[in-house]
Amino acid sequence: MNATMTSIALAIIATSTAAFAADTATSGKTRAEVRAEIAQARAQGQVGQTQEFVDFTNIQTTRSRAEVQAELAQSQPAASTEYVEAPHIVSGKTRAEVRAELQQAYAQGELKQRSEYVEFTNVASTRSREEVRAEAIRAARAGRGGADYSGR
Repeated sequence: MNATMTSIALAIIATSTAAFAADTATSGKTRAEVRAEIAQARAQGQVGQTQEFVDFTNIQTTRSRAEVQAELAQSQPAASTEYVEAPHIVSGKTRAEVRAELQQAYAQGELKQRSEYVEFTNVASTRSREEVRAEAIRAARAGRGGADYSGR
């Protein structure tokens, strides 16, 4: 039985390989003839201008390759390719002093409160740590973890 199945499988493979080999289509037309037919069909309105066929062979340029490379080199200055280390600056003020100056500038109207600088104030929670943990455990056991507890 096993030998019969093997011989049948080999026969199927051999015939399918021959069928695939015979599928290679050979055209009697040259590339230029096909392009001429497409151009004629477009001229008669039988084929629309689509994105599938774009003739890139008719592109004309007025610059030489050397001119294009020189323009590229000129547009990319050497300064942008080298690494320049920023100097180490030591501030003479503490963080608290800087914040106090900022608050004073706001109070005097020298600076406007804008959304670029966001002051995150520390807000005391109304619940204890144990209450929050107990709520998280209850939610996990109830299967309603969501994004707050399980990271999903």
